[in-house]
Amino acid sequence: MYEEDKAHQFLMGLNDELYATLRSQILALDPLPTLDKIFSMTQQEESDKKLILARDNRIESGVAFAAKEQG
Repeated sequence: MYEEDKAHQFLMGLNDELYATLRSQILALDPLPTLDKIFSMTQQEESDKKLILARDNRIESGVAFAAKEQG
């Protein structure tokens, strides 16, 4: 019971804009994963978001460079 309370506290403390989908997916699981598993899932989501952001930034930089070269 204590672990489940801590898991809910952790999930409710996550940033809504970034983790609302993950929170919903985790809360839909039955049984609720352990706090360690939830933390691991959150870390994986954060890593995925960082990779996507880095990729998008590289694409934008490449487009800006190409536009400068043509201009």
